[in-house]
Amino acid sequence: MNGARITGILLAVFLMALLSFSPPLAAERTDGKPGPGDPAPPFAAADMEGRNISLDEHITSGNIVLLNFWGLRCANCIVEIGYLNPMLEKYRGEKVVFLGVNVDAASPEVIKQMMPKMANIPRYTVIPDPELKICDLYNLAGAPLSIVIGKDGRIAYRHEDFAPGDEKELEDVLQKALSAGR
Repeated sequence: MNGARITGILLAVFLMALLSFSPPLAAERTDGKPGPGDPAPPFAAADMEGRNISLDEHITSGNIVLLNFWGLRCANCIVEIGYLNPMLEKYRGEKVVFLGVNVDAASPEVIKQMMPKMANIPRYTVIPDPELKICDLYNLAGAPLSIVIGKDGRIAYRHEDFAPGDEKELEDVLQKALSAGR
């Protein structure tokens, strides 16, 4: 073999080795779940009062969005709501929007009828998802699911399920997202 051919082979082997040790890019995710670094899938839907809610509108307004997927009979969802309500009050006046997507495939009327029976009722905007279109956009596997979307429209955080203490990590993410925008 001549020197140029050996150099070419060594270079190819080196590049293959380098690529095999590179961390995957967000777009290379294989689980289908939009996660940190991915653009947040846009949606527009009516809230419980019939007002149109647009994710793009919140993002172009410079808001950070906490998107929380929850169910009426989901014990961990209801516990998490008990932590999110005070967080909502803490960030009132900041550029943080809380949106709760109900995952029960129920009409607003059914949700309104059932919510008073819950131990913790969301004080933030609730979006019924009767056809589970928003759930499908975010590839919901189970609730609760909390997603923080930064001012750049990219997902900064995705956390499935909830246990007391998880709210601290969520709040850290919100603080970092707010700091990044100042």
